[in-house]
Amino acid sequence: MASKNESIGKTLGVVVALCLVCAVIVSFASVQLRPLQQENKLKDIQSNILAAAGFEGVTNVQSTFDANIETLVVNVENGQQVQFDSEQARVDWIKAYDFEKSKFDAAMSIKLTKAQDKAGIQRRTTEAPVYISRAEDGSVKSIILPIQGYGLWGVMYGFLALENDGETVKNIIFYKHNETPGLGGEIQNPTWTAQWQGKELPVDLVKNGAKNDNQVDGLSGATLTSNGVDNTVDYWTGDNGFGPFLAKVREGALK
Repeated sequence: MASKNESIGKTLGVVVALCLVCAVIVSFASVQLRPLQQENKLKDIQSNILAAAGFEGVTNVQSTFDANIETLVVNVENGQQVQFDSEQARVDWIKAYDFEKSKFDAAMSIKLTKAQDKAGIQRRTTEAPVYISRAEDGSVKSIILPIQGYGLWGVMYGFLALENDGETVKNIIFYKHNETPGLGGEIQNPTWTAQWQGKELPVDLVKNGAKNDNQVDGLSGATLTSNGVDNTVDYWTGDNGFGPFLAKVREGALK
């Protein structure tokens, strides 16, 4: 019996040791790969911003982004640009900002009331990045706003690009969502997003075809997703989103 117990004990010991070794290897790999994962995530975000701004076939995302896109940090409540003590502080803030997680940081965000929360996002950061696409002469070509709102199955993340007048839609892109493929998932279909070009804020999604410059035809068979997109755009271009910033843009604040 003692021999059998010793055998079981040795087997358990080997299993525990293997588990510990595997845990150490996985933890080490996770730590080592984290910078690469963060770099890839940033590159994906930058790629979608460039696409929203109208850049196609970009091969070097980082250099194209740095050469053509200016990142502003905006106080969402009053629309003013945030002033940092140093350029490094501004860069650090931009690197630390996470489109999915920062709103859950109580130090960076506020809880929205039910009346305020048209997009169904629960919380909103007090400060947010806004991206400015500039021409070679330095003039503003377009303004790209990060947007997020609840669809049918979860939060949809995207970018809304406006012309330099701050009220004409240039493009809309949703890069992450949980909507049903072939129905709500059509928010990523270029044929549908092309309808947004040239529309004037505020934009309404309607059934049976758009009839004026403020309307976009909703997604067939995906009413709740269409409503979610409608509410998302309304929220982020309204008073509780980037509305105060866009008001300053229309007054000529961006040079």
